[in-house]
Amino acid sequence: MTRVVTTETAGAVTTVTIDAPEFRNSLGAPGVRDGLTAAVEAFEADRAQRVLIFTGAGGVFSAGGNLKALKELRTRPEMEQRITRGGLVARILQSDKLYCAAVEGPAFGAAVGLVASCDIVIAAEGARFCAAQVRVGASPDGGMFWSVPRRMGRAAAKRMLLTGEEIDQASALANGLADYAAPGGGALEAAQALAKRLAFGPPLAQATVKRFFAQDLQGMDVVLDWERDEAIDNFLTEDFAEGAGAFLEKRRPVFRGK
Repeated sequence: MTRVVTTETAGAVTTVTIDAPEFRNSLGAPGVRDGLTAAVEAFEADRAQRVLIFTGAGGVFSAGGNLKALKELRTRPEMEQRITRGGLVARILQSDKLYCAAVEGPAFGAAVGLVASCDIVIAAEGARFCAAQVRVGASPDGGMFWSVPRRMGRAAAKRMLLTGEEIDQASALANGLADYAAPGGGALEAAQALAKRLAFGPPLAQATVKRFFAQDLQGMDVVLDWERDEAIDNFLTEDFAEGAGAFLEKRRPVFRGK
């Protein structure tokens, strides 16, 4: 069988491509979820890899779930086996490494959850985002109730999840679902250029920022105490000594995650 998920590495950047054209790169297509999970686990296990980019082949990010396959499941145990709690989204959010999404064309259904869980999202002209589950009488899955509100805010997320309306590139940028724009066909190139730059950054400091936004800390005092403790920890790292020294010596720092 042709591989439906391919992985390429360049330096410290891993690019993972969904390539299941007959299913419009559906996350529910045979082999896709397993392929994505395997790619993420391999990335996490490789200390040399710093940034992972998700993208889709053929100008389509992902059509979301496999509606036909889901319709055939009629018992709760069958559904529980297929619909995992958090799944890839939880793995991405809990990771200290960085994840990007390079979106061309549609990112529908559970694919919105995958996109929203990423640290950086590049949307090409012509990209479209849609929480399509409500259109067929289903509620959002794929971590969307967690990842989408944390990216877009509760009001915009509620509107998106409730109406099933499509969001274009401009709206995605305006509402925080996407971070950077790219011309049509240029999302992956833009993502790889940005990922290469991020891969040279300080991994411990980046992980601190990511960890804060993945948690659910409540209250000013709690957040400020957490911030102080994390700042002290990071100021005492070898990476900070290297970064400060490089700045003062007017050279490029070499961060080692120590």
